[in-house]
Amino acid sequence: MKIKAISSLILITYISPAFSATDIQFWHGLSGQAAEVIGDLTKEFNKSQNEYKVTAIRKGNYQETMIAGIAAYRSKKQPDIIQIYEVGTATMINAKGATIPISKLMTDNKIEFDTKDIILPVRSYYSSGDQLLSFPFNSSAPIMYYNKNLFKKAGLDVNNPPKTWDELFLYAEKIKKSNPKKCGFTTTWPAWIQLENFSAWHNVSYASQSNGMEGNSPTLKFNSQTHIKHWENIQKAYKEGYFTYFGRTTEAELSFTTEKCGIILDSTGSYGKVKEANIDFAVSQLPYYDKVTGAPQNTIIGGASLWVFNGISKEKQAGAAKFILFLSRPEIMSKWHQLSGYLPVTQTSFDHSKKQGFYEKNPGFTVAISELTNKAPSENSKGLRIIGLPNIRNIVEANFESMLSEKMTAQKALDDAVEKGNDIIKKAGR
Repeated sequence: MKIKAISSLILITYISPAFSATDIQFWHGLSGQAAEVIGDLTKEFNKSQNEYKVTAIRKGNYQETMIAGIAAYRSKKQPDIIQIYEVGTATMINAKGATIPISKLMTDNKIEFDTKDIILPVRSYYSSGDQLLSFPFNSSAPIMYYNKNLFKKAGLDVNNPPKTWDELFLYAEKIKKSNPKKCGFTTTWPAWIQLENFSAWHNVSYASQSNGMEGNSPTLKFNSQTHIKHWENIQKAYKEGYFTYFGRTTEAELSFTTEKCGIILDSTGSYGKVKEANIDFAVSQLPYYDKVTGAPQNTIIGGASLWVFNGISKEKQAGAAKFILFLSRPEIMSKWHQLSGYLPVTQTSFDHSKKQGFYEKNPGFTVAISELTNKAPSENSKGLRIIGLPNIRNIVEANFESMLSEKMTAQKALDDAVEKGNDIIKKAGR
């Protein structure tokens, strides 16, 4: 009995490190295949070492995750790592002391982390000077997906997708006429794609101070004649039936994956879902108005980044740093990119996928990268860093819907959103 007891004691002592692993709470707003992939990557990290155990928890959509994180921080029950969508970046930056910059986190934990490996448009957006503030884990850009079967039935050339908005409206009308039960085109995220990225892609200002990137008191300017004309065209397409609206976020995706719509403007982050639907599709660059000087310029990133909260223990900080280092490894970032459709945000992960021959088999994956790097970013296309942007988006989306239902003209919808949005910025600056 004594020998057995000693053996048990030795066994307990031997396996004790597994039970003392530091728990790292990671809140995110992903769903579907992307959530499954991040769950798998988290398990892979946990198996790779025994000091830390990361628990990935979905807290709802992006906005719900951000709201939950802010509330948790105020009650001192914050997670260790939180995923915040890109429109929340200015809010996180202005919450002084709430988070630990990634550059500092890595230095404090003596971890070599090459921030210059992150591609420039993405690194610039999430940095202050040379300091990386958050890790751009799932960056995305809007692209155009089109259904080859519906193109063929409408007599359209599948190898010649629409390049301009005039062509897109014409193609959508033909798809609708070929089968009245189908929709010509649709869009997800209208505020992000049809206003924020529309502005950058056409090199027109969304707001002053380089869209808030070079100041904290920008004035919204997204009611120019270029913006108004575009919204009027969408309103006309909706009225005539070849544009269909499904909702403010990803509601329209189902219409494309079930072959109801011929064309959808959507995030690269949806690529995994579309591919999983097993439909015959292709992707192409966003359309543009060829009469707008300078178009197409470059798109701006969407998606989200990972922030590490302040106020957590040194052990948790070390665990968060090692988890982020793990996610940034070329083979891990490549896997994430290939399975989810999100961008390979580091040059080494892009090179890794290229070496694997991934882009030869999946040429559509380079479309978003070519959009982001189409031209050197201008003051209108570096990105948006405007405090209160989530609330401004809500107003834009509400007014977009009012325009479609003809309660507002396009000009009234945009003028009203600019006026109310500027009030939000002024109040936030007090």
